Amino acid sequence: MATVTKEQLSQALQDLAMRRDDPRAWDIVITGSWATALAVAHRVLRGQLEPAQDVAQEVFRRIVQYCNFVELQDGDAFLAYVRAVSLNAARDALRQLAPRAADVPLEELATGGEIRGRPDTPEEILLAQQFREELLAQLDPTDQKLLQLLIAGYSLGEIAKRLGLTYSNAGVRLYRLRGLLRNYITEKGL
Repeated sequence: MATVTKEQLSQALQDLAMRRDDPRAWDIVITGSWATALAVAHRVLRGQLEPAQDVAQEVFRRIVQYCNFVELQDGDAFLAYVRAVSLNAARDALRQLAPRAADVPLEELATGGEIRGRPDTPEEILLAQQFREELLAQLDPTDQKLLQLLIAGYSLGEIAKRLGLTYSNAGVRLYRLRGLLRNYITEKGL
């Protein structure tokens, strides 16, 4: 994929302000901002590439439909706009995934593993509930809340703010929580 400079992006945005159906300008805008949209979606969706690609496509659908290029002609401002639209679109996608993701181990969400559906049998449901209860019993109340917020799709910054922690402290807690979960999964042979 060709590299697009900020000047080229700004010029393409100006072209779209004058003629919204300019295919060359759209090509430059999409090429110059696709990585931004994909990176934000990928981070919010915890490394799941295919849903992140779908979200990035949704971002550009929203941009085509709603962006006012007359007021948004600066490349840096446009990329900030793309990040905001991407964040909102990814959160929308995460909310749709949340009911299915409730029984998926945190590590699977964080590494981009394929999300499985809910357990099929009553025995699997009981095992999943026992697994969650045993894991939560090992955590202090702050880490329990951190895990719940993380599964709900909150970013690390949002989690830190909600728990009254510094960003660094929340990051350390998350790092330790992932290690605990990894060890617990290995110990249980899952």
